[in-house]
Amino acid sequence: MAAPSDCPKYYFCGYKYANYTKLAFKFKDCYLQEIPDGLNSGGSWYNNQSNGTKAKMYDKNKHLIYTTPGAPYGDPNGNWAPVWYVDAC
Repeated sequence: MAAPSDCPKYYFCGYKYANYTKLAFKFKDCYLQEIPDGLNSGGSWYNNQSNGTKAKMYDKNKHLIYTTPGAPYGDPNGNWAPVWYVDAC
C-alpha cells in the first residue's frame, strides 16, 4: 500500500480513526514522544520512514509494548488505548 498523502516520507504518522483518517500526529525524531490526548481507542498508523526503520510504541510507564515491522508499513485498524509514547526510529 502506498503511504497516505498526509504522511510525508521519513515520518511515522498516527491517525485518530481507522483507515488513515484524521491525522493526529507525525513524528520523525528518534526519542520518546508523547502522543496527543484523545487517542483512546481505535485509530491507525503508517510508518513512512527510511526502508526497514522500525518505530516503537510504549505504555504510560514507558515500557515497550510494540515494535512495528520495517517501513514502509501501516496498520489501518490499530488501537491507541494502551499507547502513550512513540519512538519513531
